[in-house]
Amino acid sequence: STRVHGNMNSCTAQLYRTAALVLLLLLMLLPCSCARDFSISYTNDTFMKDGKPYRYISGSLHYFRVPKDQWRDRLMKMKVGGLTTVQTYVEWSSHQPHPHTLDFEDNLDLEEFIRTVDDLGLDLILRPGPYIDAERDFGGLPYWLLKQKDILLRTADRKFFNPVVRWYKVLFQRLERYLYKNGGPIIMIQVENEYGSYGLQTGFCDKEYLENLRDLIHNLVGKDVVLFTTDGNSEELIGCGKIENVYATVDFGPDSNVTESFAVQRKIEPHGPLVNSEFYAGWLDHWQQQHANVSVEAVDSSLKEILDAGANVNIYMFHGGTSFGLRAGSNFPPFSCTPTSYDYNAPISESGDLGDKFWRIRSRIGSVRSLPPVPAGFHNISQKGNYGTVRMKYVSSILDEEAILFTHYGLHRHPLSFEDVDQYGGLILYQTVISKLTRDPSILHIPGLADRAYIYINDRFVGILSREENLFSIPVQMNPDDTLKIIVENQGRICHGAGLKDPKGITGNVTLRGTVLNNWKISGMSFDTENIRRLHKVSEIYNNVNVIRFNGRMSLWSGEFEISSNSVDHQLPKHTFLRLPGWHKGVVIINNFVLGRYWTTVGPQRTLYVPASILLTAPELNKMMILEQDEMTCLPSCQVDFTTEPDLDGPTPT
Repeated sequence: STRVHGNMNSCTAQLYRTAALVLLLLLMLLPCSCARDFSISYTNDTFMKDGKPYRYISGSLHYFRVPKDQWRDRLMKMKVGGLTTVQTYVEWSSHQPHPHTLDFEDNLDLEEFIRTVDDLGLDLILRPGPYIDAERDFGGLPYWLLKQKDILLRTADRKFFNPVVRWYKVLFQRLERYLYKNGGPIIMIQVENEYGSYGLQTGFCDKEYLENLRDLIHNLVGKDVVLFTTDGNSEELIGCGKIENVYATVDFGPDSNVTESFAVQRKIEPHGPLVNSEFYAGWLDHWQQQHANVSVEAVDSSLKEILDAGANVNIYMFHGGTSFGLRAGSNFPPFSCTPTSYDYNAPISESGDLGDKFWRIRSRIGSVRSLPPVPAGFHNISQKGNYGTVRMKYVSSILDEEAILFTHYGLHRHPLSFEDVDQYGGLILYQTVISKLTRDPSILHIPGLADRAYIYINDRFVGILSREENLFSIPVQMNPDDTLKIIVENQGRICHGAGLKDPKGITGNVTLRGTVLNNWKISGMSFDTENIRRLHKVSEIYNNVNVIRFNGRMSLWSGEFEISSNSVDHQLPKHTFLRLPGWHKGVVIINNFVLGRYWTTVGPQRTLYVPASILLTAPELNKMMILEQDEMTCLPSCQVDFTTEPDLDGPTPT
């Protein structure tokens, strides 16, 4: 029996060995899900995706500029347009509004955006900054960095780089799972953003900073993820931004020579794929300047050359969206503010509509790759809501309700900036009492003004100073014990260039006929959640005021409107546009959502895009508040109109 038992053990062992061998052979034959790989073949001058040559055709969309409920719609349209890939920035300032506050909710739900990209079968190119430009306030950097007066932005300075390290650790802890190698859609990560421009503008290409940033990303995601840089089409720009183990790409628009531009890239990267990381199918706008319009023919012709060269391309922007709230930035020099709309003359409009540019790009892409079918029921233009006219009621001058509407920052010997008092944007009110007799008139001089100042003596408006127009002085007539009041608007921090360090408010001394004025009472209106609550409180108290002060300057208005449910199709509210005839310059709030700035008198933007997601249907009332900053021509009875058509190309000063 011992012999039999031994034979049985021997047979069992043989069976286990055979089964293990069969299982191993089966595993070898099955495709391995862990073999996902995205890399560069320098031998074949191409990207490689899972061992096969790969060319991406991408388009830019910024999730933070598009209502969350519209992400899938816009991304689906990008896919129908022939794109394989989406490129997006990550805006540090929105996700970390204060040093100890993080926000990844609602429109900032970056992970949900990435999952939506993945669901639609698109790849994702991630541009995490930390600086992004994108015509955003401070180029997407958090304003609180400027509390450190001697900070050296976009350098290896620890005052700048240490916060970057802390932020990146938070960000990539969330995003690592979405890397392509880990089963997600992220195929590439950008290091910094057009750093060559900044290096040449400031005269210092800080390679240590770029290398530290590269090493930080490597430590967080691994060295097997493709990193890249983007710079303009000159050897100096690309060379300044180039560092080892990071692939250098180029950007240019239809007005550039395609062959010459890629030849510049080849000087820096002799081998590897040709890449235009920002092909400009449109362009940005500024207040008081004509609306940008890049022709369909120019885009199509240049895109043909790019594709015929076998290059990879990202179309910037494919869908621009909107800089809701007070997030639009400014450019310098000269100081020029960008509007709320970021339509960008893109293939997909601000409200998600399609025009000839979209279809010409799709057709051109179809010459080099197979296109997805156009879904049934696919429309160029979505139905908009024509919700008519809303009569606005004057509530009060904000100066009359200073005690309620403004956050009080105390009495200070010298003026403080927005950053000094921890205020992101909006308005700051500076007040001081004149202590002695002065000549009549005397020059009031505010050389450190950023950006626009409304000057009052007691409660009498006397004029405007403007950084845009280089107006920093004004003659005034003042007596002892008069109160000088200066309301300063932050029009958006500079987002590009050597002037990036751009604190707001009054950033130096104020003088009256050469004498420094001291002892300032400082308060602010930020348009944050608490401030909006205060605006509602005042509008509820004063709802039948007949006396309109200051010709409407610095005045608060309120209105209500109802959207009736359609008994036929029971549609939810539709996207619409707000027109403000007779209004001048200010901020619109609908249902506690800060829609953005308007400046209808100078253009080019004359309507504000109102996404359906912020509107309510009957029986609920929609509540609107408007802070008007300047003189109005619609007085004494002012209204706003909802319309189905945008107007982004209005008259501008000659």
